[in-house]
Amino acid sequence: MRSTAAQSRQLVALVFAFAACSTVPADLVTTRDSLGVRIVESHGQRWATDDAWTIADHPALQIGTLDGDPDYQFFRIVAAVRLPNEHIVVANGGTSQIVAYDRSGTHLWTAGGRGEAPGEYRLITGLATGPGDSLWIYDFGLRRFTILTTTGDVVRTVSIGASLSAPGAIGRLRDGSFLVKEAWSGLAHGQDALGLERLPVAIARFGPDGEGPDTIATVPGREVFLGTEDGRMVMSAPLFGRNTSAAMRAGRLAVGDQETFQIAIHSAQGKLQRLARVPAVDLSISASDVSAMKAARLERESENERAMLARHLDAMDVPPTRPAFGDIMIDPQDYLWVSDYTSYPTVARSWRVFSPNGELLGTIDLPVRFRLLDIGDDFVLGVYRDDSDVEYVQLYALARGATQS
Repeated sequence: MRSTAAQSRQLVALVFAFAACSTVPADLVTTRDSLGVRIVESHGQRWATDDAWTIADHPALQIGTLDGDPDYQFFRIVAAVRLPNEHIVVANGGTSQIVAYDRSGTHLWTAGGRGEAPGEYRLITGLATGPGDSLWIYDFGLRRFTILTTTGDVVRTVSIGASLSAPGAIGRLRDGSFLVKEAWSGLAHGQDALGLERLPVAIARFGPDGEGPDTIATVPGREVFLGTEDGRMVMSAPLFGRNTSAAMRAGRLAVGDQETFQIAIHSAQGKLQRLARVPAVDLSISASDVSAMKAARLERESENERAMLARHLDAMDVPPTRPAFGDIMIDPQDYLWVSDYTSYPTVARSWRVFSPNGELLGTIDLPVRFRLLDIGDDFVLGVYRDDSDVEYVQLYALARGATQS
């Protein structure tokens, strides 16, 4: 017969378990269909303590140095990816070079440099893998994609012309075509359009040889403040300005305009398939938030420029709400990662993770001062910047918890 003490311990455990379960909303996730689009609203997170994904306390690999061999010195890292053979490739924006390292962090090869010839770059803003065994680099300054082998040899270059307004790379499709998003709208501002404004921009596809563009979606562009100075219109970046975030992987395109916490999942052809929403997110902006943001902006300016910038910031309108989120990424297992909003140059630590079905699973916290650049099945890769602004590539182990969803 079970002892009275054992029965008491079991009863206490059951009471605590019931109390824990009772704090979870009855309708944690609600779903419905609208004109063939699945709408998924999350009112809480699904992860329990044992299910939560975690990042290791210390990096499994760190590459970089303050002094010494220039092959290990970084300046303005733009992107980094880990290849299936565990080699790491880094886009070093400050030198316009692509640099590769083996699984132990030993330098393998360096390609590129500043210029306009094939294999040279003016302004690298993108680097990723695929399709197949290849790398692509996007040069914003030249509006050009460069395809490399995984040993750094140039396969070919693809120019996309000047038909779009400052296009930035989103990703590359399985057929070798490219997705880009305009940085700002090519439409003219109205004569009386003063104050805050968001004009539409295109997400477009270019073919493997640069033919196009084929617009697959039109989304709100970067929020700007339009004012006048000496009788002419001046465009500025407002405090808490919103922009449309986008990411692509394995033929899925995720897009969010940051006005509400809603991420739209499209096919590579632009067909809307799913909306992932988190309605209960506080987007309010207080007076103290505005003051803190102004102080942060002024701190980055020289003393001579601060007084003028302060007057400029005081004259600008502030959006009615803060951006609902920051960056978007899709991992190899089709999970959606969405970062908290932070203003430049602050790096987001907290990322919400959504299942492939669009349900919010929970939040994962990254190391301090670590900017996420790539996600694998069991790792995260990014850049860490120390107190002296020295950059290091770091790789951390990722544990996906007891269950995936």
